Amino acid sequence: MTPGSPSPRPAYVRWLGLGLGVILLAAAVAMVVTRREIFGSAVAAIRHPAAGDVALLLGTILANVVLTGLVFSVLMSRYGRVGVLEMQALIAAAALANFLPLRPGLFGRAAYHKALNDIPIAATFKVTLVAMALSVTIAAYLALALFAAGHTTIQLWVMVAVPVPVLAAAAVRRRSRGVVVAGLFRYVEVLLLAVRYHAAFALIGSPIEHASALTISCVSLVATLVPLSGNGLGLREWAVGIAAPLVTPWVVEMGLAADLLNRAAEVLLVVPLGVGALAWLGWRRRSTRVTRSPGPSS
Repeated sequence: MTPGSPSPRPAYVRWLGLGLGVILLAAAVAMVVTRREIFGSAVAAIRHPAAGDVALLLGTILANVVLTGLVFSVLMSRYGRVGVLEMQALIAAAALANFLPLRPGLFGRAAYHKALNDIPIAATFKVTLVAMALSVTIAAYLALALFAAGHTTIQLWVMVAVPVPVLAAAAVRRRSRGVVVAGLFRYVEVLLLAVRYHAAFALIGSPIEHASALTISCVSLVATLVPLSGNGLGLREWAVGIAAPLVTPWVVEMGLAADLLNRAAEVLLVVPLGVGALAWLGWRRRSTRVTRSPGPSS
């Protein structure tokens, strides 16, 4: 670890966080399954899914992975050269690794950048903190937009659309271009997260309005940022479940069911993407070592 870079939490704290996340996830599954009427109706709806909703759920998960990679590509370009495909592979691999104990995704990414791209470990952590700050800022703005739409005559779509041209115009300034472009990518990512929840609730037979989907996406985003367990495991499901009866006509169990479906779809895509990314990165690392190794002396 280089001076000035954040220290990882003690191993026992991360194991405790993982354990708590697994317990929360198991409790969410148990709560949904034991409510037979709710579980039965959700399963019945999933057995005959609308193709459009399935495509939206899977497509937005894939798009979120790609956009996360673009966010980090833009932010990391300040510290060194990282290929776009290379960063996409790193993000896919990190998404898979973060399901494992001790959340090795971030630290693995930092070590990779140091070894292959000559980027200081501290820079990877700084970029991660900036990306998190962008997420919090966007969630706060969208919360303000939802409040304004509910208490004034301003239409929600207007409030949601405003940041896009504003950020695009701000990107013209070279000095702040990197953070602004990254912010634009992350903003689109959060909007797609709302589309994902819209599809997830529809697939369990409990459709929700656009404003509700946007609210739940903000709740999900913030829950994922809490450093309890990898990818907000357990905590995110309960955050969505608790938010559901507050912003939708549905009970807690429906919110839990929707996010459990969301989680299952994530695993379905992240596992093969992550395995493929790890294989490609391993091949690239071996190739780089061969290229950098000195030739035989004459």
